[in-house]
Amino acid sequence: MDWSKVVNFVSGAAPILGTVIGGPVGTGVGAIAGGAVSLIASAFGVEGEDAKDPEKIYAALQADPDAILKLKEIELTNKVELSKLALQSDQAYLADTQDARSAQVQREQATGKKDVNLYILAWTIVVGFFSMTGVLTFVTLPTDSTGVVFLLFGALVAGFAQVINYFFGSSKSSSDKTKMLNAKR
Repeated sequence: MDWSKVVNFVSGAAPILGTVIGGPVGTGVGAIAGGAVSLIASAFGVEGEDAKDPEKIYAALQADPDAILKLKEIELTNKVELSKLALQSDQAYLADTQDARSAQVQREQATGKKDVNLYILAWTIVVGFFSMTGVLTFVTLPTDSTGVVFLLFGALVAGFAQVINYFFGSSKSSSDKTKMLNAKR
C-alpha cells in the first residue's frame, strides 16, 4: 500500500496536515513529511517501525471512531508548524522543477548542442497522445483489448502532462485545485 489512502483520509479532516504528508517531496516518506507522519502515528498509538508503514497508520485511522476529531486537533494544535512544513514542501517542489530545467541549460551550454533525445522523446509522447486520442475517438476496439489500450492511454496522458509541465511550466494553484478535487472523491 502506498500513502495515498492515508493522505486522502487525513486531507478530508485536516487539509493542511494532508498537504504536508501528501506533498510533492514524497508522500509520507520525505524529510519534510516525516514530522507530520510521526504526529499522526503517535496520536493513534502506532509506534516504532510501524509508524513508517502506511498500512498500519491507515488501519489505526480506520479503527478509531474519533479519528477525524483527533486529526483536526493535531492540525489546530500544530497549525503554525504545519504551515511552515507545507511552505517548505512547496519550495522543495519548485526547486526540483527549476533544477531539471537548469540541468538542461547547463548541458546545452557545456556541449554547445541541444539534447536531441529530450526533444525526440517529448515529440514521441505528444504525437502518441494525440494519435491514441484519435484512435479512441474514431475506432471501435475489440472488447478483449480495451484494458491494454486504456493502460497505454493512461501512461500517455501522464507523459503528455509531464512534457507540457516541463516545457511550459505548471500553475501551482492548478496543482492545488487538482489535489483538492481528488481529496473530495
